[in-house]
Formats: sequence, C-alpha cells, structure tokens
Amino acid sequence: MNRLRRVVLALLLLLSAAPVSAQTPAPAPLSQQQFDQLVDSLSKAVAERLKNGAATPAATPPAASPSAAGPSVATPPGEAAGAVPASEPAPAPMMSMAGEEPMSEKLIEVLDRSDDVLAELPALIEQGSRLPHIFGAELNNGREPGRFLLLLAACVVAALGIEKLLRFALRPLRKRLANRVSGVASLWALTALISIDVLILAGLWLATHAMIVGFFENGVPQARLGYLVLTSLFYWRLYLVVFRIALRPNLPQARLAEVDDAGALKIYRWTAVLILVAIALADFRRVLEGIQAPTLVVACAMLINTLILTSLLIAGSVAIREPMGKWFHGLSQGGKPGPLVASIARFWLIIAIPFFLVLGMARVYGALTTAIGVQEAIGMTMNVLIGLLVLESFMDKVCRLMQREEAQAHNHPKRERAIEALMRCVRVAILLAALSLLFRIWAVHGVGMMDMSGYNALAAAALPAGAILLGAYCAWQVVEYFTKLHAAPAASGMPGHQDSEDAVAPTTASRMSTLMPLLRVTLLLAIVVMAALTVLSQLGINITPLIAGASIVGLAISFGSQTLVKDIVSGVFYLVDDAFRVGEYIDCGKAKGTVEGFTLRSLKLRHQNGMVHTIPFGQLGQITNFSRDWSTLKFNLRFTRDTDIEKLRKTVKKIGIELLEDPEYKEDFLMPLKMQGVADIADNALIVRFKFTVKPTRPTVIQREAVKRMIRILPQQGIEFANNTVSVQSMTSGDPAAGAAASRKVANDLAEKIAAEVATG
Repeated sequence: MNRLRRVVLALLLLLSAAPVSAQTPAPAPLSQQQFDQLVDSLSKAVAERLKNGAATPAATPPAASPSAAGPSVATPPGEAAGAVPASEPAPAPMMSMAGEEPMSEKLIEVLDRSDDVLAELPALIEQGSRLPHIFGAELNNGREPGRFLLLLAACVVAALGIEKLLRFALRPLRKRLANRVSGVASLWALTALISIDVLILAGLWLATHAMIVGFFENGVPQARLGYLVLTSLFYWRLYLVVFRIALRPNLPQARLAEVDDAGALKIYRWTAVLILVAIALADFRRVLEGIQAPTLVVACAMLINTLILTSLLIAGSVAIREPMGKWFHGLSQGGKPGPLVASIARFWLIIAIPFFLVLGMARVYGALTTAIGVQEAIGMTMNVLIGLLVLESFMDKVCRLMQREEAQAHNHPKRERAIEALMRCVRVAILLAALSLLFRIWAVHGVGMMDMSGYNALAAAALPAGAILLGAYCAWQVVEYFTKLHAAPAASGMPGHQDSEDAVAPTTASRMSTLMPLLRVTLLLAIVVMAALTVLSQLGINITPLIAGASIVGLAISFGSQTLVKDIVSGVFYLVDDAFRVGEYIDCGKAKGTVEGFTLRSLKLRHQNGMVHTIPFGQLGQITNFSRDWSTLKFNLRFTRDTDIEKLRKTVKKIGIELLEDPEYKEDFLMPLKMQGVADIADNALIVRFKFTVKPTRPTVIQREAVKRMIRILPQQGIEFANNTVSVQSMTSGDPAAGAAASRKVANDLAEKIAAEVATG
C-alpha cells in the first residue's frame, strides 16, 4: 500500500508539476495518440510494480519523524519502538485486477492468520511469565505479590461470606414465603422471594464496591486486577441469581422448574461452573490486553478459551440432558404440553450442541479477524433465551398452582381468571419485546444489515404498531375474561323432562350468559377491524378506500342475502325479548328441545332422544318456554270409593312438609305438595288431583319423588289405591257348586237366545 501511494503521488506530481527553471523551454503539447500511449505505459508500469512488490518481501519502513509520528503508544518490553513485530498480522491483500472475489480472499486471510495465531502459543506462555513482574512490588507501590494475593483472596472470601450470612439471616422469611406458594398467593410469594434475592445481591454489590474503594482504588496493576476479580465475582453471582430463582435447590415449594431436587441441584451446579469458567477465561483475555500483549497472542488465548468453553458447554449439556428435558416438558401450565414444547423437551440436546458449536466457530472467527458481531449476537441471543425460559417458568408455575387450587376448592375463581388473563398479556408483551431485541441484535450486531440510526428509525415506525397490536390483544383478553365469567354452562339433558330418576338437571343460563356468545363475536370483529385499520394508518397507508370498499361490499351483501339478514335481525329481537336462554327447554312448533347454543343466524335445540335441531331464527315463529321462572305440576291418582278424603288430605300435607324439609329438594319448592280435591268419580274409584309449584329445573324428578312417597305412606294409613277389578255377586248363596251350576244355566240360556235371534234374521 505504501508503494502504491508513492507511485500515484509521483504520477500526480509528474503530470501537474511546473517547469523546473525559466531557461528550460516549455514542452510541446502532446497529441491525443501520444497522451493515450503515455497513459498505457504508466498503467503497465504501475501494474508491473504492484506485481513485483507483492512477490518481494516488504522492506522495513523508515522511522517516522517525531513531527509526523503522532502520539506514542506504549510498547511491550523486548520490542523496539517503531519496528513491526513478527507476530503482528500482515495487512489484508488487495483485490486483484483479474476480479477475484473478496470472500475467497477473506477466507485465505483467515487461514493464513490461523497458522500465525497457533504459532504464538510459546509467546502466550512468555506473556504469562511477565505477570509476576507486572504485579511485583516495583510497579505497585512496594506491595509484594504474596500480600496482594492474600488480600484479594480475603476480599473474595469476605464477599461470599457476606452473601452467605445474608442468605442465612433471611432463611426463616424465605421458608415462610415458600410455604405460602399456593394458589393466588403464589404470585405475591414468588415475587417476594425474588425481591429477597435481589436484596442479597445488592448487599454483595455494596460489599464488593466497598472493598474496591478501600483496597483497589489506585491505578497500579494490582489494583486493576483486584477491581477485575471483584467485579467478575459480582457478575458471577448476578448470573447465578437467575438460575437460583428458577431452580431453588433448597426451596422445592417455590421452584419454578418442574424438576426434582436432584435434577435442580445438578443443573445449578453445572451452571455455576460454566459461568465461572467463562468469566475467568474472559478475565484472562482482559489481563493480556491490559499488559499490551501482541494481537496474535490475544487471539491465541481466545482460541484456547473457546476450545475449553465449548468443550465444557457440550459436556454440561450432556450431563444435565434429563433434568433439562423435564424442565422443558413442564412448560405446559399443568396440562399436556403442546407439540412444540414436547419436541423441544425431547430433542433439546440435538439443538443445543450445534448451537454451542456455532458459538465456538463464531468465537474462533472473531479471534482470527476483527468481526466479532456474530459472536456477540449468539451470546446475547443465548441470554435472551435463558431469560424467556425463566419468565415462562414463573408464569407457568403461578398458573399451575391457581388451577390446582381452583380444582380443589372454588374460592376465588374470578380473581384467578383475572390473574391468568393478566399473565397472558404479560407473556405476549415479553415475547414482542424479545423478538424486537433479537431483531436488533442480529440486524445491527450480527449481520450488520443496518446501523443503530437505521434501527432507531425502523423502531420509531414499528413501535406504535406493535403497541396497538398489544393493546388489541389485551382488549381481547378483557373480553375473554368477562365472557367466560358470565358464560353459560354446558347444556346436557332437558330441564323438566329428565327420563332418569337420578338425572341432574343442567343449570339454566342467565340472560347475560345467553347474550355472551353474540357479544363475544361482535367485540372480536370490532377489535380486529379497528386494530387492523389503526395499524395500517400508522404505517402510512390510506385507509379511506378500504372503509368505502367495505361499506359497498356490506351493502351488496345485505341486498343479495335478504334471508340471511332476516335471520340475523330476527335473532337479535328474540334475544332482546329474552324469549329463551341456553339450557332452557322450549317448543317452537317445528321442534322441541333444550337450547344448547346459537349463532348469528340459527338456534340449536337438543331433543330428548339426542337429535340436534338447527333452526334459523327467521323460521322459529311462536316459542313456548317450559323452563322460565316456575313450573306447576298437576297429576291425578285413583283411590277406592270408600276412601276418607279428609284423612287423605292431611296425609298428603304431611308428605309435602317432609319434601320441604328434605335438603335435596327444599331449594326447589315454591309451593308445597297439596291435594286440590276430587276431580272425578268413576265406577269403582275416586279420582283425586294433586299439585305443587317448583323451580323449572327438575319438576318431573320432584313429581316422581312425591308419588313414590305417597305409594309408600298412604297404604300404611289405611288409604288404598283403586284397581280395575270388577266384582260379580253370585245369585245363590251357600253352596258354591249350586252357584256354579246356576251360572252355567244362565250362560246357556243367554247363548241359546242369541243363537235364535241370529237364526231368525
């Protein structure tokens, strides 16, 4: 490059120089042909010069004059000032005139540099041997290295001891909070435990900061090393707090991950070792940079660090594959995990090992070149994924505990559903933030697709749209919460028409719960349309033609689908009139059944035999509702003609009082069972009518129970039910044989008389 610059500079000076002296005559002007020949010859000379210069070894550049050298840079011991060390990387080759691709040149440069880097292993050992001299007493105000190491070790032990002491002092409170991790209180208990962990970490930070200010504040090498070690200690414990919150090795009640005690302890220990090794290796690289080691030596250290760290990551992943699989499998809110979660739980190791290998290759590439963007992007991506895992575990833990409490005792279903809806909104907000962060990491730092100014401009345009979508989702969760809160129970069977004696009648829905499906669909459409139009308007799209087009299309549909419009309008008026509700038994003329549900245009009726009738609202007509407000049942029973009516009335009244006092039926009665009186007199029986009034949920069940008790109690009181037997009185008394003979004689005479009448015509 220096030769190229000098040749170009000489060419420019040659073409633009003035005459050397006044005595030299000015040259004759060049013709166009001569000028072209001169340019061709100069081009060939420059190309030949570059070719020869690339083939010959570079000469040592002359020493720069003090006026042009600029600020001086500290040179490591043993290297001459101004000399290019043999371990420094060679400059990148220029792209050849033949049009060779830059990517191949970059690959050749990386391969050549890798050989140079691996050759610097002895130099790395040599740089390590310089550390005792740098941290010796001569450069550190007379403090011996032994005293410094003892002081540093004492500071590390004291900092860890302070953290341990704080954790021990707060252990009773932490256990008390862990025991309260149940149901709705889990959210507040887990949040309080996290606050205690943050408080302990703050105590550790104060301790390390005080030690840095007290012992390692001056700028000598020992102080810088002490600052580095204590700061790294704090960051080590900071990273471990995230895994402590999720795993809780000593507090299984508050553990977010669905793993056992042994698995949680195994994951925590491996994580602690991996983070500590990663921080120690990074600190060693910083020490080399601090003592101004050559670039290739630092790159050699990074290669060794990458080999060690990648090996430990793969070994740790294999060691904790089973508990980590259980952790992933538990991300299902207490139910069966979805296909994505099940696949991750089963094949996470197959995903993790290539990820770590790619991270290692990115670190190697960053060590051999100055491109560290991919390495940083992968590392930040891993941090984001770990944060998402812990947050998802936290929300799943709370949801599981609330569902478990709701299954055991329905104490606070409204509050639990509200918290679940809130956590779903928080989950979506976290996912959107994570996606935005990952896009920034890879677009700016990873592949360099844009710079920060471009990303900020894009984020300024996309942030309002994302906020609108998040607000729409939160609004839908509010609608979902209230619609489920007032949702109608599932209708099965027929209120008032159960065939089974022990059948439990379904609960009739309220008017609000009946209107919920229609309100749910309407609000969903409104939220989707408004959110879509607002986002499009925010992105700079003119939505006026869309609104006009939608109006025209809606008008065309309304004219072309008059039957559909009639069904929808009729359904709206039926619901406004409160003609039926979900769970009620109705008769619409065309069919009978229990209302199971409805859409915008039709009604679903479940017949008692199991068939489902779907009837458009426009064809319903008159509706008879058998399940509204109350139901009065009247039934008749036959008694013998000599029955004491007053005694029967009193006995039935007692039976009605017993039914009113029965815990199973007393909530249904509005008027007790009583006798209305004699409805008719037959040849051999008195027909007596009874009635009672109950709620319309299960009237036939109560009727069967009343009749069963009457059949059991009335005969005990001497009240007999009538039968269809006809008594015949004999014409003779005394001898049965004589009576039978007389009966035969009468029958024979009657038969002869009938035969004579038939014979005569």
